[in-house]
Amino acid sequence: MAETSLLEAGASAASTAAALENLQVEASCSVCLEYLKEPVIIECGHNFCKACITRWWEDLERDFPCPVCRKTSRYRSLRPNRQLGSMVEIAKQLQAVKRKIRDESLCPQHHEALSLFCYEDQEAVCLICAISHTHRAHTVVPLDDATQEYKEKLQKCLEPLEQKLQEITRCKSSEEKKPGELKRLVESRRQQILKEFEELHRRLDEEQQVLLSRLEEEEQDILQRLRENAAHLGDKRRDLAHLAAEVEGKCLQSGFEMLKVRPLPLHSPSGRAQPSFAQALRQACSAHSSALPL
Repeated sequence: MAETSLLEAGASAASTAAALENLQVEASCSVCLEYLKEPVIIECGHNFCKACITRWWEDLERDFPCPVCRKTSRYRSLRPNRQLGSMVEIAKQLQAVKRKIRDESLCPQHHEALSLFCYEDQEAVCLICAISHTHRAHTVVPLDDATQEYKEKLQKCLEPLEQKLQEITRCKSSEEKKPGELKRLVESRRQQILKEFEELHRRLDEEQQVLLSRLEEEEQDILQRLRENAAHLGDKRRDLAHLAAEVEGKCLQSGFEMLKVRPLPLHSPSGRAQPSFAQALRQACSAHSSALPL
């Protein structure tokens, strides 16, 4: 089984190398033996560098021979071969890749490509190493098969990682939505607070209007009482002023006139003494004072 795998690996590597070599031959100029530069095709179908075939026919005026098949043409016919030019660029890239792979994956002992993999030693080996006594009894498979197997193992390890990644992605998405949800909740609460305080302000305004109306009514009641008191005091003042004028008039009269106009005798028929004018005046003043509103 191992020998069959080795033969298949060797055949595959040889086939790939042969195909690359054929491509390099087709992309090379038969005159300068290097990669074609500005490839042109002549009548016989062969391709050359434009500069190379131009120099080859430089001294000729007719019967231009092909450097490969020697078939001549009557005219200097050079047609650009752009498709071949693209193939030349691909061949250059493949050669660079081949050189890089060869330099990086050569067996340090035999300087051959490390195209196989030894399971026992867990290392890449070349074809010569695989048939040597060191690895002859080991399980050796083509490097591509070992690479594919390793990829499958990595894929199995990758599945739980991808699941975890999806879970984290969902959590991240959920967390990214939370600021928006918080903003909506805060805005809802803000509107609720504004509404509550608007209602509170409305009630306070109503209570304020009630209290102000009540205060205004009390003010009007007090003002009315004050006006009534002032009017009453005005009446009393006029009465007192009139009485005072009478008293002053009496004071200016002579004693005879004063006694002459007394409305009452000094003694009553019963013999009891009547109040004097001064006492009557004091009683009148006292009556006026007691009649004043508090």
